[in-house]
Amino acid sequence: MNTVTDKFEGLRAYLTGMGRTNPDALAFIAEFGDWPRLALQEIERRSTAFLAGLPDDEVVAIAGGEVNLRELARQVQSEIDKEH
Repeated sequence: MNTVTDKFEGLRAYLTGMGRTNPDALAFIAEFGDWPRLALQEIERRSTAFLAGLPDDEVVAIAGGEVNLRELARQVQSEIDKEH
């Protein structure tokens, strides 16, 4: 088994379903060449959406460097990992 293929099997299934119901959309996806740039924009959009859900004082603390969100998230990950 190819682990790269296995890792993205959900994406393959999504594209397969799209291609069966909307072949023109799949053709566009296959021809469009700027997916990495758009994916970076989507990451930024999702990150912004996450921040939008936080109270103002927490956003200000992150912006001002009072809270290192990456570090805090890693601490939380470590705590969760210890639970399992």
